[in-house]
Amino acid sequence: MIAVVIFSFVLAAGYRAMSVFMGKTSQRLSERMVLQMEARKALLTLYQRLQQSIEVLAPAPGTTLPYIVYKDLENNVCCLYLEPDAARTKAEAHPIFRAMLLVRDPAKAAPEPVVPVMHQVVKLQFTAHSPTGVFISATLRGGKGEFSLVNFVRLKNSAAEE
Repeated sequence: MIAVVIFSFVLAAGYRAMSVFMGKTSQRLSERMVLQMEARKALLTLYQRLQQSIEVLAPAPGTTLPYIVYKDLENNVCCLYLEPDAARTKAEAHPIFRAMLLVRDPAKAAPEPVVPVMHQVVKLQFTAHSPTGVFISATLRGGKGEFSLVNFVRLKNSAAEE
């Protein structure tokens, strides 16, 4: 009888420890999944914008920069750059940035308002393959996890010079 009581206490403690461990693992996995989904959605938006553009102005072919300047389909000059995110940097205790998009219509005096495109960015780099193609490399951070992605974008609306 005593052995059964001791065994039931050990079994209950093991079940409790397992449920706490599974809860923490599940929470970490869900944070990472949310980060991955947000990153993929932001990358898809960025990919579509770049794909529909006319020409990559910076970086020059064969170089890498933490920003990109390109002309969109309406001949606007667009710049995607990183801006520090002080609140998330403090929460993560690690430098975190936001990718911001600035669109400038040459016919207008003032640029459009700056729009955030991607959050929780640790690193974002653009490597121009040619004036019509660019590699995007990004690392995002959320919670204790990081997510990296690489993608190549070929511009659809550019003149066929290659």
